[in-house]
Amino acid sequence: MDIKTIGIVIMVVALLFTVYMEVQKRTTFAKLEAYLREGDLEKYLEVLDRPLTSVLYPKYNVLFMRLNAFLALDDADRTAALLSEMGGLKMNEEQKLALAAKAFAFYVEVEDEPHARQALEYLEARGDEGPARANRRTYEIFLKHSFAYIDEMERALSGMSGLEEALQCQMLAVQYENKGDEGRSKSYRERAERLMDAAIAK
Repeated sequence: MDIKTIGIVIMVVALLFTVYMEVQKRTTFAKLEAYLREGDLEKYLEVLDRPLTSVLYPKYNVLFMRLNAFLALDDADRTAALLSEMGGLKMNEEQKLALAAKAFAFYVEVEDEPHARQALEYLEARGDEGPARANRRTYEIFLKHSFAYIDEMERALSGMSGLEEALQCQMLAVQYENKGDEGRSKSYRERAERLMDAAIAK
C-alpha cells in the first residue's frame, strides 16, 4: 500500500470516527433530555455514569449534570461530596460562577452557613451586581435570621405576579417569622401557597 493510499485510509477512518462520536453525542443527549422530561433521574444518572459519556463530554459538564440530578433528588450527601470534588476541577470563570451559584443555593437550603458564606463571597466578588444583591439578601434572611428587607420587599410586591410573587411572599413569611410575628408570617405563607397552586394549575 503506497503512502497516498495510507493517507486516504487514515482520513476515512478519522472521518468515520468523528461521525460516530457526533452521533453518539446527540443520541446520549437525547436520552438525557427524555429521562429529564419523564422525571426518571435514576435512569438519567445511569446514562451519565456510562464510560462513553465521559468520553463524549468534558468532565465538568458531566459532573454538573450529575449535580443537577442530585439536587433534584434532594440527596444532600452526594451533592455535598460532588461539590467538593468539583471544587478541585480546572474551570473557566463562567464555570466557576455557575458552580458557585449552585453551591450557594444548596448550602443555604441545608443551612451550612460557612460554606454558603464562602460561595456568596465569590459571587459578590466575581458575579453580576443584581444577582449578588439577591444572594446576599437570601443569605441574611435564611442564615442570619434578618428581617431588615421587609419594607423593601413589600413595596416591590405590587409589581409582581405568579411565581415571582409567590417567592417574594415566601421570603416575607420567613422574615416575619424571624421577627416573631407569627400572624403576618402565616398570612404570607398561605398567600405564597395559593400563588404556587395557581401557577401549577395553569
